[in-house]
Amino acid sequence: MDPADVAPALRIRTVFYREAELDWSVDEHHHDVHQWFVCLHGGLRIRIGGDLHLVEPERSVIVPPRAKRELLGLRRAPGYLVAIFDPVGIDLSAITGRLLTLPSDLRDDMHALIEELRRPGEDHHLLVRALLLRLLIGHKRAGLQPATLSPLNERSHDGVIAAAEGYMRANLHRPLRRGEIAAAVHVSEPHLARLFRSATGTTVLGRLTELRIANAKALLLESTLSVGQIAGEVGIISFSHFARTFKRLVGLSPGDYRRRGGRIWQ
Repeated sequence: MDPADVAPALRIRTVFYREAELDWSVDEHHHDVHQWFVCLHGGLRIRIGGDLHLVEPERSVIVPPRAKRELLGLRRAPGYLVAIFDPVGIDLSAITGRLLTLPSDLRDDMHALIEELRRPGEDHHLLVRALLLRLLIGHKRAGLQPATLSPLNERSHDGVIAAAEGYMRANLHRPLRRGEIAAAVHVSEPHLARLFRSATGTTVLGRLTELRIANAKALLLESTLSVGQIAGEVGIISFSHFARTFKRLVGLSPGDYRRRGGRIWQ
């Protein structure tokens, strides 16, 4: 295929990255094109019509055209990306209006997009378009993986996942095995694994690690505990493992994250 024959897949109205205060909010409004909200740190509460989405770091929501939306902070002051665009050459209906998780292989692209928005360089608009398109296609491909859940049981599946995450949150201070989590919510270990993979795009233990790091981020900003003490508080006994995991998921060492006051993209 000749690249010259391929029409642009996006008409971009605006793309920006912003770090807001804790009391930040955006009143109800709407757009006639798609709007993508991506949380990088802190958290967002996004109400779309009657649905409330709690958008934590590395999660996002694409709001469909003309849908009413309202935004509020979630626990910590948010750093977030907003893209307002018209997907003229790509069908995003399968991932619009639902909570999305950033695929791990796209973290570097997201970081590159944020850096380009903060420090525009040569051919800025072309690079932003290319990175945004890659990120959207990556999310779409991740969201179109073969489903293993029955639509008839979707609500009960959501309940199992919520109960499992509740059990994890209550026991972050100690080591946990997948079998123990499955037993706590009364399902088999393989079934719990399938539920998490299909509904969240990650593994049970991957989600547990995300919750541990999210709690560690809050403790780094809100407590005077040492980094080593915080590692123990979130159930990661090895300090070196904690430091490596934190930097892999957050992009900064625990100490740098604390010194920057939670502002990651600088």
